[in-house]
Amino acid sequence: MLVERYRLEERLSGPDPLRGSLWRAVDVMAGDLPVAMRQLQLPAAKARFKGVWPQLQSLLHPQLPRCRELLEVDGDLWLLRDWQDGVSYDDLLRQKRFRAADVLTLLRQILPVLELLHGGGLVHGDVNPRHLMSRRSDGLPVLLDGGRLQRQGATEKTEGWGDLHDLGHTALMLLSGSASHEEGWPEGLELDSGFRQVLERLLSDQPEHSFGQASEVLQALESVVLPASEPDPDLTVAPRARRARDREQGAEGRLWPVVGALALSALVGSAIGWFVLKRTSPAAPALDRVVQQPAVSVPSAELDQRQQLFSRLRALQVNRGWFLQLVDASQRSARSLEDGAIRGVWTDLAEEWLPRIEQLPPTIRGRLGRLSNGDWEQPRVALVQQGIHPNVVEQLVSAGSKALLPEFMQGRKPAEPFRQLWIAAAMQSLDGVEIVRLKTRPQEPINTSLRIPAGGVRLVLVEVPEGDVLALGIDGTPFMQMLVFGSNGQVVVERGPLRVVRIAAEAGSPLQVLVTNEGVSSSAFTVSCQADPIDQ
Repeated sequence: MLVERYRLEERLSGPDPLRGSLWRAVDVMAGDLPVAMRQLQLPAAKARFKGVWPQLQSLLHPQLPRCRELLEVDGDLWLLRDWQDGVSYDDLLRQKRFRAADVLTLLRQILPVLELLHGGGLVHGDVNPRHLMSRRSDGLPVLLDGGRLQRQGATEKTEGWGDLHDLGHTALMLLSGSASHEEGWPEGLELDSGFRQVLERLLSDQPEHSFGQASEVLQALESVVLPASEPDPDLTVAPRARRARDREQGAEGRLWPVVGALALSALVGSAIGWFVLKRTSPAAPALDRVVQQPAVSVPSAELDQRQQLFSRLRALQVNRGWFLQLVDASQRSARSLEDGAIRGVWTDLAEEWLPRIEQLPPTIRGRLGRLSNGDWEQPRVALVQQGIHPNVVEQLVSAGSKALLPEFMQGRKPAEPFRQLWIAAAMQSLDGVEIVRLKTRPQEPINTSLRIPAGGVRLVLVEVPEGDVLALGIDGTPFMQMLVFGSNGQVVVERGPLRVVRIAAEAGSPLQVLVTNEGVSSSAFTVSCQADPIDQ
């Protein structure tokens, strides 16, 4: 047991001088939640990971496991990250033959992850089938830490092109069906000429002849036409054997999971087809009119963008029907545009909404589309029972909705489907609100310092003796704002920068002070107050 919280369950790999040991563990304080922990003992390895871990923690992507804290216990360094449930591509390679379409889809899905990693100044250093996992929940590929992460630029091997070179070798292994790849093009492997040219550039040992950035590879793959449909090699498995294998569950590449590639392809294809049909048909068309619609040619780059969008949506476990309504409602002003322009506007709006939704915790994200006023009523009532005026509660929700809703929707409860995000903001904002209470006495100044998270709000209740004026001063960063309500819920100090004010006795008690932080980091602020008799 480490720090009385993490219980080691099984060593998955190692020990290795450079990579250390990888363990499966559980967080006993989070209901035995599985986590992955890497143990490092050598000073050089510990120094390397200490240097890159903070940067890695700042990189957020659904296909990159979230990195958590660093622990130092008895001279060893422990790195924590989220556990991933799935099967490695190394294991999948032993089960099935990968089609060209499978590998092309894999490249298009994993290259954005490498682009994010390289953009953060890091290189993976060991991209291969063992460190690529097909996640069981949604079938998306996940890039696992192989223990060789380091900053770019130290040597030629620590440039981003090295990861792309390794990815090219990985693609060739999957296409050839061999876990050990020899130099040269595998005998008998035939590919679309455009696809082969991209792979040959990836495989080049000369950086000047290869790709320099993941975005360049993605751009080159735009012109590659998906190979014609082939029989899925996995379907040749005997039904009884396939059913037995499908019952297995995988985690971090150790066990055999359900192979969902075919189902994923069908789901994505259905989503894209539904979307194209919806955008090119009148509202609520008759069936015969739908059948007579002319075929729509959508550029491959646009199809790729939508495929990635829907993949992110599935990874976030967001109700697709509600999300489509959300984007459609945002796009109504673009109905007069040509079809291609409409699709472009729709995709741009979808890309704008997804980062907002990603900020919500999974427990709330999964309920979007099914939330109702009752979901935020309980915390609202609890705050009112503690003496918080309903107007102040509404303001707390409005402050919390700023990160989720566009500016023109803030300050009010919008209609559906946008109201789902307002309710989500209410649930998040009111959950565990910390109320600071200050009780003033005549001629006795009070000073207290508090912290407020980035994008957060703090609520301070100030009790004032009956008939006294309150001198209130709040000092903090330029990114903070203050707003003061009287005991009857009326605004007595308008929203504005932190400042010193005098509040008349008619405002009543307790005064309810809201301080918001619109900065990008947690910051401290100071509250100073003193009650003064009216004749002072």
